[in-house]
Amino acid sequence: MQSTLSKLKETGEALVKEYLETRNERIKAKIVEHYAPLIKNIVGRYNLHYSTTLNADDLYQFGILGLLKALERFKSNGVPFHAFAYKRIYGEVVDALRREGMIGRDKYEKVRKLETAVKNLTASLGREPSTEEVCRALDIDEKTYYDILNTSLLVYTTSLNTKISDDEGDFIYRIDTLTDESAMSPEEELENLDLKRRLKEIISNELSDREKIILALYFYEELTLADIRKVINLTEARISQILNQTLIKVRVKLMK
Repeated sequence: MQSTLSKLKETGEALVKEYLETRNERIKAKIVEHYAPLIKNIVGRYNLHYSTTLNADDLYQFGILGLLKALERFKSNGVPFHAFAYKRIYGEVVDALRREGMIGRDKYEKVRKLETAVKNLTASLGREPSTEEVCRALDIDEKTYYDILNTSLLVYTTSLNTKISDDEGDFIYRIDTLTDESAMSPEEELENLDLKRRLKEIISNELSDREKIILALYFYEELTLADIRKVINLTEARISQILNQTLIKVRVKLMK
């Protein structure tokens, strides 16, 4: 028996196929309605607590813009529209965050400095440093520390959604240029396998049960922060903090 998710995807693909054949505006409206939950899911994966200019409704509108752009640019070529649209919806949301200053070179540099401080303190102390120790090392207060943490999730999850020019002078997202694993050289395959092995070891041996659960719910189940809150009974802000701290921890251990 087909799953509900599978049936929903098939319905969406059928609507897109009909729209591309007819260019009927009524069908386009149905497509927007059909993919609204996907847009809300993408928007709900970001903690906008620190933004003074953007809210979830704003990002939702940018997500719709990404969906409509995907619809106009879509050419099947064996790629499902759901996968094609996801990256472009996500890209428009990321662009909005970047324009509003929530992502930028200065934010990237602050995250890198935080990573370096945690790495150095871990080496010198022989254990993970406390928040207070990291703040002293960087000469920042706790609020600034959590501001940087909030940025770290954006840094780690948006680097592959930077726009670059394609051969026709239009733009594509960097994630579209990645080599398929089946086309990797033997050396690249070994490096990829080693990275996956190290990542699996870190998650299995270095993270607490709560950290493992939050990572799994966010990255594997692709739940929003609000949905994760229902599962583990913490505030969205606290879940975001734990998620960001866990990502910093994993990154630092991978840097060894």
